[in-house]
Parts: sequence; C-alpha cells; structure tokens
Amino acid sequence: MTDDPEEPRRVRVSADDAAAAESPGTSGIALPGAPVHEADTVFLHGLMRAQLRLAAGSLVGFLLVSLVFTASIFIIARTADPILFGVPLSWLLQAYGYYPLILVFAVLFARGAARNERRYRSLADTDEEHA
Repeated sequence: MTDDPEEPRRVRVSADDAAAAESPGTSGIALPGAPVHEADTVFLHGLMRAQLRLAAGSLVGFLLVSLVFTASIFIIARTADPILFGVPLSWLLQAYGYYPLILVFAVLFARGAARNERRYRSLADTDEEHA
C-alpha cells in the first residue's frame, strides 16, 4: 500500500462520557435529536406485542381450521363421495375450498391489524395532547 495524500485517513470517533450521560437513551424508535417519551416507547411495544399475538393467533386458527377441513375432505372421500357435475365432491373441495378459508383469515388479520394500529394512534395522539 502506498501513502496516497488524496486517500482519506481513518478517524476514530468516540462519544464524550459527559455528553452520553446527559442525553436520554433511545430504544431505536426516535430520530437522532428527537425527544424520547417513555409513553411512546410503551405504546409502541404494546402495538408490537398486539400485532405478534394477532399473527400467532391467526396462524394457529388457520392451521386448525385447515386441518379440520382436510380431515373432512378425507372422510368424505373415504365414505360416500357424491359426484357433482361429473367430478367427485372431495376433488371440488380440494380445488376450491381452501381459497375462501385463506381469504377469510386474510381479511380477519387485516382488520385486526388495522384495529390495533388505530388503538395505537389514538393512545399516541392522546399522549401528545397531554405532553
């Protein structure tokens, strides 16, 4: 390596201990220089937990309903499988039955997520009015 005078040199930057002790710590949600409110942090963590609970509940519910639906298709196929329009009912349920289930769970999740975010915004707006 050559010492090129135009090449920038590395500079080590460290925080002053006194300045670090005076500035409030952020939890990853505030922009640099923006004031950090403890209530905002609490509300944000509450929103994240609510969204995680909603996602986990939706996943478990969808899996359970899908398993029951699959079991019912299996039972229909093994017992008396009626023929509709020349196609066995179990085939029709496999081909077209899962899409409405997916759509219902997607709509329920989207409405629940929007409701959680509305609650968060109303709490955050109320906190800003009191501050």
